[in-house]
Amino acid sequence: MITNPIIRRSARLLAAVHELHKQGYQDLAVHTAMAPSGAYWRCRLTVFDYLQWDGDAWVDIPGADIECIEHSSGSEGYDYFGWNDARQDTARELAAKIKNRFPRLMARAHRQNFEYAGWFTYMLGIAEQGHVPVMTADHETVHGKDIATSSPDILIKRPPHRTLWQVGDRWFFFTSPPHLKPDDDWHNAYITLLAGDRNSGPYYPAPYYPIATGDIFEIGAYWEGALYYIQAVLGFTRIDEFLTALRMPPRDSERWQIFLRIWNSDGQLDTLLAFLVSVMLRDSQKYTLKALDKLYWTRWIKAFENTNKEQWIAQGKPPHPFFSNKGNQLHLGIILSCIEAGDHLC
Repeated sequence: MITNPIIRRSARLLAAVHELHKQGYQDLAVHTAMAPSGAYWRCRLTVFDYLQWDGDAWVDIPGADIECIEHSSGSEGYDYFGWNDARQDTARELAAKIKNRFPRLMARAHRQNFEYAGWFTYMLGIAEQGHVPVMTADHETVHGKDIATSSPDILIKRPPHRTLWQVGDRWFFFTSPPHLKPDDDWHNAYITLLAGDRNSGPYYPAPYYPIATGDIFEIGAYWEGALYYIQAVLGFTRIDEFLTALRMPPRDSERWQIFLRIWNSDGQLDTLLAFLVSVMLRDSQKYTLKALDKLYWTRWIKAFENTNKEQWIAQGKPPHPFFSNKGNQLHLGIILSCIEAGDHLC
């Protein structure tokens, strides 16, 4: 049993978040800190994508689409978030109030995130023994493989948040799928997504590879976005010219760096290249390749097929741009019709 009242009420708030995870709000995340005096524990509720690691410290990205929600065990005591009707609440009752009073946060946090929810369960087991997590203390971050707790000798393994990445003077953070909204045209959705409103401050959202969803529309939209970026941002209207440039992209090109970060974060770009190469080899009227180039790319496609010859991959499960001998089943290239008339990549 926890005897320290500050630790007890802090652990109760964490348990309330755990209750909400069980209800499907698994993107609900916490950023915890200790006041400079070391006497008060602080907790900010946010969403998984908005808490990132920058290599030195935890960064809590301000999100315009959620409420600003902070609790301090010092200034508010049992009055969680300034409420005077939650002092006697159980974790489940406190969870119900959070759910009802922060609708934008809850809408944004309603997503399956088994990895984070699993870590949170592990962390809560330690917190309920009297050791609440402290990710930041007196403006310093305990980093490496572990984070600190309210007990000096007890550490907790780091949560599975992603890492910020920098291009030029801009910082980017990956946002989790699903990226499509219910009324989106999945072929054109990434035009808005790639050029949409940004969060205030120097942080720019970038779509994370949605392969884990297994959803043909999410994955198709993602690769349509890649085609749009190749033509509208990188400026290529020919596959052969894009492939040549891809071999040695300009090191100082921020546009190329962003492209490779988003569409090759896990080596997935080869599936799009296989689709583009197959289009190029079929269209002999547009692409009059030299004999050696044609031989090279024919062998490249064959090697790709051999590497991905497992039946489930060959059948496009989960979906990917290159379906061997099955044509363009993701209907890629429709997004290019949004670009002004002229030659299109494919």
